[in-house]
Amino acid sequence: MDEPLSALDRLMREQMQLELIRLQRQVGITFILVTHDQEEALVMSDRIAVMFEGEIGQLADPETLYRRPATRRVAQFIGKMNFLPGEVTRGGAGVEIEIAGLGRATLDPDQAPAGAASGAVSVGIRPETLAILFEGETAPRREVQGIIDEVVYYGDMTYYDVRIDGFDRPLTVSMKNLIGRPVLDVGAVARLAWDERALVLLPD
Repeated sequence: MDEPLSALDRLMREQMQLELIRLQRQVGITFILVTHDQEEALVMSDRIAVMFEGEIGQLADPETLYRRPATRRVAQFIGKMNFLPGEVTRGGAGVEIEIAGLGRATLDPDQAPAGAASGAVSVGIRPETLAILFEGETAPRREVQGIIDEVVYYGDMTYYDVRIDGFDRPLTVSMKNLIGRPVLDVGAVARLAWDERALVLLPD
């Protein structure tokens, strides 16, 4: 199937994604789907091959591809990701790293693909694994203060660009618009929660 849903509007495309999933299960044969829509690939696939210039950059199940991309290029292509510079200070069973703006963290070896366990690295973290803390909330793991630089409201979600000390670009944070949760303004001070388990190290 070569981009079979590309000409449909969003609602129809989402309905047809589910129809194709059900059809594939009923007939019990392999479907090969070609798409430039990363979200569609994640929704419809058991395995995904990300290709660049005719070469496979990574072949994995959707969750592994999203949570543990093997390279920065794959990470940039699949979904949104923040990248911060880091320096690995110790490898081994617990990878210690100094991260610009976030400080020191200790990661499991599976968070550091081959080639990213020493020296200068890029540290990737998805927007939805960061959280802005509101009044009365406490950080489950780590916390840093920042200033909101941009606000983009999507209805069910709000995307914030948050600037933190020690890093020259804002971090993108996605927050679900729950009942009682205000949408913050540009310039507001924000408490930003993060977790070492959400980080992935990629060769710089």
